[in-house]
Amino acid sequence: MKLKGPYIKHIYWLTEDEEKNLRDELAGRGIKLKSAKGIVCTPLDRINKITSVPPEVWNDTCNRQGSWYRTSDKNGLYLVISSFELEGYKDKKAATITESDFVPPRLATLEDKEALVSDRPLKRRVPDDWLHPGDIEKRIYLRWARRLGSDVEDYDFLYLSHTANHANFIEPRFFIKDGKEIIPYSIDRSAHLCSCCVELFQVLGGDYKKKMVAPCPGATIFARLKPDRYLLVEKA
Repeated sequence: MKLKGPYIKHIYWLTEDEEKNLRDELAGRGIKLKSAKGIVCTPLDRINKITSVPPEVWNDTCNRQGSWYRTSDKNGLYLVISSFELEGYKDKKAATITESDFVPPRLATLEDKEALVSDRPLKRRVPDDWLHPGDIEKRIYLRWARRLGSDVEDYDFLYLSHTANHANFIEPRFFIKDGKEIIPYSIDRSAHLCSCCVELFQVLGGDYKKKMVAPCPGATIFARLKPDRYLLVEKA
């Protein structure tokens, strides 16, 4: 089934009580608030009208990637991803996500990535759990990269790319300008990215009014986002 209309997602962060109240409000209107299970990014699929992500989901399939959430000011909050705006929750809204036609002026070289991961702001922010990918996970990401058209055979290259990309939303080196405002963007193609959820949901880079975020392989597989099609994240 192909849904009509432009792609749009509204992002909210709620406490447990607020999430329960929203669930009850929606039920009274005949709308079911789904609960994500296993993985954070499935609510990004346009077929999902509104979904809540409980805190524990960040500890599940993408546990290592979830460490960015667990070490952020969002830790313990419920993430709600909706295809429509929620009345009465304006102060809880974090961002709006839409598709864009953005083409990056350039992507990062190996030297660029090494410089990004050497930045002090990243070293202060990077969670310890992020630093320890397991062997199974390494094989999965190499398989996903090849599935998205990459010929990479070295997980160390992917890990460097993943980390450098997150670093660019902490202390941007790759960005465009809108007047005086800078707009950070993902520094590599989808095949070489990881955990775009932390940028899309404002765990990282939430200080910037706009960001251009390319979906990671997980988001293209589990949420059917288009590889290399950048998403515009606008701060609420």
